[in-house]
Amino acid sequence: MSKKFAVLGSPISHSLSPAIHAAAYEAMGETWTYDRFQVESKDLEEFLIKSQDIYSGFSLTMPLKEAAYGIAAFADSVSSTTKATNTLVRSGNNWNGFNTDVFGITQSIAATVSGEVKNVLVLGSGATAVSAVTAIAESFPGARISVHARNVVKVSQLLKFAKNLGIRARRVRFVMPRLAGADIVISTLPSGVLNEFASKLSVSKRFRPRGVLLDVAYNPWPSEIAKVWSNSGSVVISGKEMLIWQALAQIRIFKTGDASIPLVNEVHLLQVMRAAAQQKFDF
Repeated sequence: MSKKFAVLGSPISHSLSPAIHAAAYEAMGETWTYDRFQVESKDLEEFLIKSQDIYSGFSLTMPLKEAAYGIAAFADSVSSTTKATNTLVRSGNNWNGFNTDVFGITQSIAATVSGEVKNVLVLGSGATAVSAVTAIAESFPGARISVHARNVVKVSQLLKFAKNLGIRARRVRFVMPRLAGADIVISTLPSGVLNEFASKLSVSKRFRPRGVLLDVAYNPWPSEIAKVWSNSGSVVISGKEMLIWQALAQIRIFKTGDASIPLVNEVHLLQVMRAAAQQKFDF
């Protein structure tokens, strides 16, 4: 049965999701299609109303995740925890909401990080930062999280959220010592935000990070901060890995209605999805 899906967000022209999803659908033998639309938060509800007889589901990216959670008639446990939804599936005249970002973060980190994790630095305070804190709470409940972001109000909310999850968290104003000393650094900031800072780090002879960097922004790749990190000899995880893993969970939902039910031959599917991402950008 043919179905139509799409990714919504703003900006959206750079998104790798159409290529990744289309490749996976073909490998699965599905005649599904996957489009992209630029949609602002204020227009999301109207867009969904107009699309409900055409599209079976959507992926949501910045800045729509909080708005999507508010619109969903049903929210899975992760969406309910984070108050952020990145996947909507049509159910009659309503939409069911899911969060696969947490899965994307946990899986991309698990493939790289082994051993004890004591200190994590999260850059940013938006919906993806909330998912990052949730992922750390699930994978490394004994870790301490430091948060660095400009929006004091949202940082305060994020710290309260972390406390409710039972994980220690604090705001840090001076990020340099935390960057170098963290076991994991997760940047949830938009592309380009860290470029000036990365330029300063690149000429610092004292900057020697010891941990792993996950940079959610993947266009362009490598990002400037990823270049500095890699040049120092430390490990970098591309945001494309997170994108691919969260897309896999989305496809599980589109196929079975349940993100926890594996698809047939997922190892091959992941290879196909990575190849599709590779065609446009280098890892």
